[in-house]
Amino acid sequence: MTVPLSIIMNVRSGHHGEGHEMEMHLISQSLQKSDFDVELFLTEEKFPLNQCVNSAVAKHKQYAKGKRGVIVAAGGDGTINAVAQALMHTDIELGILPLGTFNYVARALDIPVALPEAVQNLIDGVAKPIHVGQVNDKIYLNNASIGLYPVMIENREYYNKKFGRFPLVAYLSGLAVLAQPQKYYRLKIKIDGQKHPIASPMVFFGNNQLQLQDLKLRLADCAAQGKLAAVAVGHVTRFQLFQLMVKLLQGELEHAKDVYSFCAENVEISTQKPVMKVALDGEIMRLRTPLKFKVTHDAINVRVPRSTLGEM
Repeated sequence: MTVPLSIIMNVRSGHHGEGHEMEMHLISQSLQKSDFDVELFLTEEKFPLNQCVNSAVAKHKQYAKGKRGVIVAAGGDGTINAVAQALMHTDIELGILPLGTFNYVARALDIPVALPEAVQNLIDGVAKPIHVGQVNDKIYLNNASIGLYPVMIENREYYNKKFGRFPLVAYLSGLAVLAQPQKYYRLKIKIDGQKHPIASPMVFFGNNQLQLQDLKLRLADCAAQGKLAAVAVGHVTRFQLFQLMVKLLQGELEHAKDVYSFCAENVEISTQKPVMKVALDGEIMRLRTPLKFKVTHDAINVRVPRSTLGEM
């Protein structure tokens, strides 16, 4: 019996996205030969990502429980987030074909970054439940942040449109933001019931152990335990902010002055603003305050290599 499988491709993901449409058709044909009933959804102006996701989910829910197959996110971590959000607490598996710039989600789950091996994982892989970070009703697989980081993402997208989606562009656009005067947010952070007022340019939550390790943050162990791993920056000057970035590269950020790291079960952030910009896996959303953060366990079943099951 064939297994239903839908591929959702965001043609704008990363510096690999454009030009992969033909390759996706070839991949679809290959999967058809491996007893999958494949349908390909390509994003376009009249058929945006969310509509693609909703259409694919509606199709798979028509099948009997336990036989609803796999929906594959072909794109970067933002695309994977959009598909994962729709698959929360369903029996539809999430498959991944990594086409992004950094591909942290795939790498953290040992899903091959090379497309031929990633396709083979869709054929040979097994389902593994994973935890996700959650703020209000939205999820994040890698990170969530308020303040400086969303501004960096907006700046990055501006430069991406001009120069293309490359890692160097992301880093340079980030430095350009750091060179500008920073805005501080007066926040009330409640950490597992304890209130802490702070004026901060940025609060960062990490859910991906690999990404936190790449950022040289010792909070990686906290994320691995399925807890909220977070860093808040206090009131610092522009020069001190540059110094903090240097300490980040040196693996000393969590020991720097005016930097507060914490590992918690629940965090609530309040402010006078009714709505705040929040960056979730590289996509900016406007969410109503207070912002309520938590980790949701066994939220999504992801198709991973069999060897991964023995590691987490």
